[in-house]
Amino acid sequence: MAGKSTLKNYQANILERLEEAKKVGSAAPAGYLGVVIAGKHVLVNMQEISETLPMMEIYPVPLVKPWFLGVANVRGVLYAINDIGQLMSGEVTTISSSARVLLMSDEVTSHVAFLVEKLVGLRKLEGMQKVSDTLEHAFCLRHEVYEDQDGNQWMVLDCMKLVQSKEFIQSY
Repeated sequence: MAGKSTLKNYQANILERLEEAKKVGSAAPAGYLGVVIAGKHVLVNMQEISETLPMMEIYPVPLVKPWFLGVANVRGVLYAINDIGQLMSGEVTTISSSARVLLMSDEVTSHVAFLVEKLVGLRKLEGMQKVSDTLEHAFCLRHEVYEDQDGNQWMVLDCMKLVQSKEFIQSY
């Protein structure tokens, strides 16, 4: 029982910190949300997402590519839910209690969300070292790869680049 309480506290703490980071907004860069996509550590700019939500019921849409999971009702608004991990690697993201849906901010695009395997927490590039450049998944990732103090390598998702890419636009 204590494990569940700790997990709930951890998730509540992350959500509180996300809200605080959004409030800071224009005063300073909000930093990045660390997530796991396709088994890789990925940073998502906090200004490119509006909210993180637990898994919800997703209604499939016929005649689309497998990474387009369908639509979900978020407070009366339909969001297109995408499995970015499947788009990047071809492997379906395992949906577990750790999986989350990230809603993209309206500055990037309207009513689009994507699935991540799990949240890792808030991160800042200032605490990381650029270790290399990658062309892997260049249609949706920035080319830089960073390493944190624990030796984890992080790629940076570019949501604007993703939603403008032909791979993402052609979901049928």
